[in-house]
Amino acid sequence: MMTTTLRLWLALRLVSPVFSSPRVSSAHTLLRLVPSTRSRSFAGNGLGFFGRNPKGSSSRPPASTCRDVSACGKIAVLFDFDGTIGDTEVCAMEVCYWELAPYFIDADPQALEGPMKADWIRENCGKPFGEMIDALDEKRKVAGLSSVAEMRKNKEEDPKVMDVVDSVRQKIGLKPISEIRAAGEEMADLWDQSRGEIEQALAVLARPCKNVPEVLEELTEENIPFSIATTSPKPRVPISVDTSGLRGFFPPNKIHSGESDFDPPRFKPDPSVYLKAAEAEGVNPANCVAVEDSASGVGSAANAGIGMIIGYVGASHIPHSDKDEHGRMLIDGKKSDDLRGADVVLWNMRDAIPLINAFRERIRTGEEGPHVGMFFDEDFNKIESKYMLNGSMKKPRLSEKWDPLPATYVG
Repeated sequence: MMTTTLRLWLALRLVSPVFSSPRVSSAHTLLRLVPSTRSRSFAGNGLGFFGRNPKGSSSRPPASTCRDVSACGKIAVLFDFDGTIGDTEVCAMEVCYWELAPYFIDADPQALEGPMKADWIRENCGKPFGEMIDALDEKRKVAGLSSVAEMRKNKEEDPKVMDVVDSVRQKIGLKPISEIRAAGEEMADLWDQSRGEIEQALAVLARPCKNVPEVLEELTEENIPFSIATTSPKPRVPISVDTSGLRGFFPPNKIHSGESDFDPPRFKPDPSVYLKAAEAEGVNPANCVAVEDSASGVGSAANAGIGMIIGYVGASHIPHSDKDEHGRMLIDGKKSDDLRGADVVLWNMRDAIPLINAFRERIRTGEEGPHVGMFFDEDFNKIESKYMLNGSMKKPRLSEKWDPLPATYVG
């Protein structure tokens, strides 16, 4: 017997050029383009509907015909590390900032703390240190100045700036540069020195992001596999995992590094580390969830074809006043080849659980990623804290949940 959905699809093909296009080639596709009256679509930049639909009653999509339900519903969660699992960005970026501060153009010793540092950390989170050096060298070249390496080799730093730098280094548990040089311990390569000093700081200061241990415990109880897919190198990440008390969740085979696992290194937004992590879990990337706090990380997950991308702004390196702006940046998708951004941005890591479970249900019932097409009101009603949906930029309600846009087809 012809289903209601199929009859509707055939009728629309006859009367509408939209539904006779190659994009709408089946009744299954129609389920993704015409949302259920109880559904919120969750499809990403320009690829579907966004928002709450009129109230009413409707059933979920038809169940998958796959007989092995557990296999059909197999997913994996791939976490970035710094600023997502580990609240380590502030510590690591603090070290990077003070490594490079002596080489900033026209650096003002009195302005190195405060807004200047906060802005620099926000702009550079998620980037490898080598990329930070390259960007600074480019600015110095435009200004007609020598490179960071040349200035450092010739010890041409401003003494007043170095006094400030050495004072701060002592506060964060690092030797002052003056003492390192006096002892002849300064490494020739600033990148090598920063790597060791970041590890030294993280071995003492690394902590998990809020609610992360509970989330990992719940994923374990739900038999949902997860691992780390990070740009950051080894042993830096394993050191942070140990200091954060998370080694039980992340043995060595669960930690994948774009810098350490590839020769030459492959940094985000290159998709390689996500593809490697998905392969290690034995899960198609389209059936994986990525959790990211940086634009380059979102770009890496998007370029890998990850099924759902969750942005996260709950770590301490993002000031409360900047979380909305940072969330929009994660949704913008400027580092993705196809400009796909995060599908949703969360303020509280615990809120990832209902979305991950909903994603698993979509996969189990036959939806395909990336951009699994249909989420329902009950999925979002379980979210306790503020969140932002891709395509939704209205002000938050009193409950601090973001109002979605009306259901409108985009592009």
